[in-house]
Amino acid sequence: MRNIKIDEDIYALLQRHAEPFVDSENDVLRRLLLAEDADGYIDGAPAVRRGPGDLMPYLDAGLLNAGDELVHEQPRKGRVHRALVAGDGWLEVEGHPAFRQVSPALKALVGNEINGWGQWTHVASGRRLQELRDELLRRQANGT
Repeated sequence: MRNIKIDEDIYALLQRHAEPFVDSENDVLRRLLLAEDADGYIDGAPAVRRGPGDLMPYLDAGLLNAGDELVHEQPRKGRVHRALVAGDGWLEVEGHPAFRQVSPALKALVGNEINGWGQWTHVASGRRLQELRDELLRRQANGT
């Protein structure tokens, strides 16, 4: 991760575009800078393409499929959070920008630091992402 210095007026702009208690400055910049229209453009210019997300190896291994749903339940709060696995390994979360990593995606929904690998459940298999991660490591160790 890189640190950058920004002017106070730019910081104020970021705050105006942020969802309180959810968005970091990076989340706002990501949403503003990577917001493509249907034709793949941002403000009339070609959009910056995103690289593969952290779930790409799981898609490649057949442990996940594009369009699979992930859920995280907060029973005491009566909340169920959902995300979809994109074909490039990113997580699509309604009302938020896409996320390359699983933990920041869940943090955006629950509002605090949280281990997405241990808390997201893959609906199709009923397994936590951590279990899929362990399975992928086993396969890699066995050369399969």
